[in-house]
Amino acid sequence: MGIFFLFLVALAAGCTSTLFWIPEDDLGRGYFQMNALIVLGLLALAAAILLLGGVAPFGSSHGLGRVSLLTSLAGAFGYYAGVWQRQWAAARIAAAIVLVGSGVTHWLAGRELVRGAVALPFQSTLLAVSLISSSLVLGWALVTMLLGHWYLVAPKLTFRHLTVFCWTLLAIVLARTVAVGSTLLIAGGVDPRVEPNPWRLLTGFEGQGMFFWFRILWGLGIPLALALMSLHCARRRSNQSATGILYVLVVGVLIGEITAYYLSVTTGVPV
Repeated sequence: MGIFFLFLVALAAGCTSTLFWIPEDDLGRGYFQMNALIVLGLLALAAAILLLGGVAPFGSSHGLGRVSLLTSLAGAFGYYAGVWQRQWAAARIAAAIVLVGSGVTHWLAGRELVRGAVALPFQSTLLAVSLISSSLVLGWALVTMLLGHWYLVAPKLTFRHLTVFCWTLLAIVLARTVAVGSTLLIAGGVDPRVEPNPWRLLTGFEGQGMFFWFRILWGLGIPLALALMSLHCARRRSNQSATGILYVLVVGVLIGEITAYYLSVTTGVPV
């Protein structure tokens, strides 16, 4: 359940990070209501898991973790109310509360759950980079796909928004790839005589290699190719083609990041 909890909070934070970059009047209340309900549902499910005792993800920071999660949940309610009333300034303040609260929750849970005995240099720094890049790729993949759908509701909407989101998504997938590559580079530099060895534990088929290489293919390789294709379609003003491609990209990212959390928690190597 710890892996699922991390995934829910990461996705909520990532989705919230997308809500500040398009003028509300361009897309209207409905688009932001849809996103508000997604974030609210994700955080409510995470809070239910925590409060029902399904997981204890915060360790000695249990009090702070509960406060940050419940604060982000309250902020999500506030964001929905602000969107409903078209009080955009208040809604943005509430969204900032959600982003900070869910980000703190994600970090506290990740720091506690990704605690393997492996001798990995710079583990805390690599974990922070991994958590941030994971959250961003999850949120931007999902919301970019939903934005592509919104052109069916608002066919006169400028394609500049979809193009910018596709460019951003491509940059984030590249950043996630660099983050994983940096972890692998550092893990590969550990003395082979050290046990448990992070490189062999992660990439060897006697360890978690089967899941790791599946994660690389589905979570990084395929999304990177699809992000390029979706950007090409968006630049040609073909939102239906871009959205169809983004559907597959979202599936790949979801599979890849859930697998990444499983690997990180079980090996202590943040990927």
